[in-house]
Amino acid sequence: MMAVAAGSGSLVFSDAAQLVLAGQRVGATLGVKMELASETLNLWLGNGRVRSNDGQEWEGLGRLGGISGLEFGALAATQPITLTLSGLDAGLANTAREQNSQMRGRRVSVFALLFDQSMQPIDLPYLCMLATIDHASMKRSGDAYVLEVVAEPIFNTKHIPSLNLVTDADQQSRYPGDRIFERTAYVHAIFWGS
Repeated sequence: MMAVAAGSGSLVFSDAAQLVLAGQRVGATLGVKMELASETLNLWLGNGRVRSNDGQEWEGLGRLGGISGLEFGALAATQPITLTLSGLDAGLANTAREQNSQMRGRRVSVFALLFDQSMQPIDLPYLCMLATIDHASMKRSGDAYVLEVVAEPIFNTKHIPSLNLVTDADQQSRYPGDRIFERTAYVHAIFWGS
């Protein structure tokens, strides 16, 4: 980090910002951290293995991986992303199928990884999105298989029930014998569990 005096305060620039200010190029790519039940996978959209400044090893997917639907800005908190891993053989496809049920609800983090001109990591990985796996699907493409994992941002509110009327009939269908709404025509805007 570099501090520069500016008026009454000082500005602190990251290593990446220092390189850009010095006129050098900074390369960026995406990395995905999948926290599965059996292991944590650190994958990046490049070739080979790299180590980020926080000490994590990232395994390169080359042209076999991709991320679609990644948004920045206001839409980022609502749009799902799809992680694609192609070129799997039958053995890996079966393993992925077996672990499919264990994947739902697991954490996925998408990071921006920054590199200098010699592909040495600079700065810590920047978190772009934090999501949970919604579902995974396997598709066959010739002799190879393609695994698609759909992850929803953790700030997506689709799992929160909408405001609606709660009646005795509605409550009885959910909890037979419950008498809380027995003498109430309806109650508007109840937030259960909040």
